[in-house]
Amino acid sequence: MSNNSSNLPNMMAALVEVKDNFGKVIGRGFLVKPWNTFFQQFVEQAPAVAAVATSPFTPNADGTVIFTGGAPVITLTRGTVSIVLTGERIIPISVGDTVSWVGATTVQFLGA
Repeated sequence: MSNNSSNLPNMMAALVEVKDNFGKVIGRGFLVKPWNTFFQQFVEQAPAVAAVATSPFTPNADGTVIFTGGAPVITLTRGTVSIVLTGERIIPISVGDTVSWVGATTVQFLGA
């Protein structure tokens, strides 16, 4: 998501107006969840892909870690559970997860 606040949708902007038989506005309708989240995907900029240089990696946003080129041994830790993976992978991760790896590989993070 862009840091430019002008890109954020105004959730207080009315989506519809309700009028009486004389054309007088008697109410307004607003977008509610989950619809606001659905429509935001059409106006928000896609997040940038960031290179990850060091292991371990703990993200500050939800997203995906992509491992390409090589056959690293990857450990994904969520809370007290660790999962060991190998090879090229695309792994969805959340804030608080830690991903570490051993071996030559290219690692990229794609924020949600």
